[in-house]
Amino acid sequence: MISNFVSLIKENRPKLALIVLLVAYLVYSVFLAVNLKTGIIPDEPAHFTFSKHFAGTWGIPSDTYETYSWGWYIEQNPFLYYWINGRIINAIELIEPSANDWQILVTLRLVHVLFSLGTVLFCFLLSRELIRDPWWQLLPVLLLTNTLMFVFLSGGVNYDNLANLFSIAGLYFLIRAFTRKNFMINSLLWIIMIGLGTLVKYTILPLALAMSSAWLFFIIKFRRSIFPVDFKIPEIILTCLLLIILAGNFAVYGINLIQYQALTPPCREILLEEQCEISPYEQRNQSIANNPKLSIRESMNLGYPSPIRYAFIDWVYHMLMRSFGMIGHQSYFPLNLIIYYQILFYSMLVLGIFNFVYKGRISFVNVSLLWIVIFYTAVLLTSNYNSELIYNFIQISFQGRYIFPVIGAIYVLFVILLKATPHWVLRNFLVILVISLFFIGGPLTILRGYNSFLNGWFY
Repeated sequence: MISNFVSLIKENRPKLALIVLLVAYLVYSVFLAVNLKTGIIPDEPAHFTFSKHFAGTWGIPSDTYETYSWGWYIEQNPFLYYWINGRIINAIELIEPSANDWQILVTLRLVHVLFSLGTVLFCFLLSRELIRDPWWQLLPVLLLTNTLMFVFLSGGVNYDNLANLFSIAGLYFLIRAFTRKNFMINSLLWIIMIGLGTLVKYTILPLALAMSSAWLFFIIKFRRSIFPVDFKIPEIILTCLLLIILAGNFAVYGINLIQYQALTPPCREILLEEQCEISPYEQRNQSIANNPKLSIRESMNLGYPSPIRYAFIDWVYHMLMRSFGMIGHQSYFPLNLIIYYQILFYSMLVLGIFNFVYKGRISFVNVSLLWIVIFYTAVLLTSNYNSELIYNFIQISFQGRYIFPVIGAIYVLFVILLKATPHWVLRNFLVILVISLFFIGGPLTILRGYNSFLNGWFY
């Protein structure tokens, strides 16, 4: 009997390792959710205020002083995240009518841990679609669950957690469609997921555009083997759901483009001028008007980086620092480790180019995923550079979490490159180096010494 138990463990070691990774991630995230002070997680007080406001109605509430004073607006903006949070608060109050704000906040945080757990699970599923070896499939999960900002964000109330879940779920179903695993069902599912994501956060729109272009190219390229398709009961149900989600997106973005010629309306188009003046974002816009955006030539004359240097040096540095550090209303940056993340990043870039030249070709699915990552990253990079020209390169709107909608895909591609390393000695050395670096800079190290690292962040 003991020998049978030992053989069962040996046969299921990758599954057990996955469970260990998920349990460790849950320990990190739940610890943060229960112990972090309010005002630490990025924008958590504002998200909580809006969530409570939505809990007062089953529809879409109007803007009030309490909401627009944060600088955010409900009218003609994506609202799904707050609507869902409002329903969760209703359930909490139904179960425990005397629950105070702190209890409601912690319960919401724990639900957000589940959102992020879903992101981790879909990262594993995406990895399993593209990587055949069961041990290599676990490496993207290990990297994601040891990305400090991702775990930090998981323990708080922030719409990025839900947006990240819908984004990676959409990527997973898109890749399944590309591998011909029930093309119609998976095509409907990816559009549904990314459609829900855009109703959570408008910055998911570039990801939706990149995925749509890859999907349309796939249909054109392989149309003879795809069509005709059968519509059965599951496809009809999913199509009806999709039409509702598309209608919701049109009600927000379609109307905005028609009426305001913008994805989201300017404040003064939906609120009174005196209401807009309360907004910190409007105040910032006024300061911008008094200090116009630099041109690229002007910025270079002042000693700021050129677009090429910014893209490959400065942007990479700050993105790594804000992904493997923690940045919210307070910040922690592992400055002593960032150089090693940079070396790793550039090494993998060189390795990827070498592997492409060495092997000569890569699969359509991998190219499609790479295209989606590059397109989304390029949009984010362009937005960040434009912001730097406005604010004189002080990284005022620079956040590592903005790359998280595609971070699971980045890690899967990273592991595919790592696995393709030509010599086993170099390959094993790189694996050991990657795992060691992520553990050293990950949440285990931080939480073990959190009193010294993050003084004043915890109750």
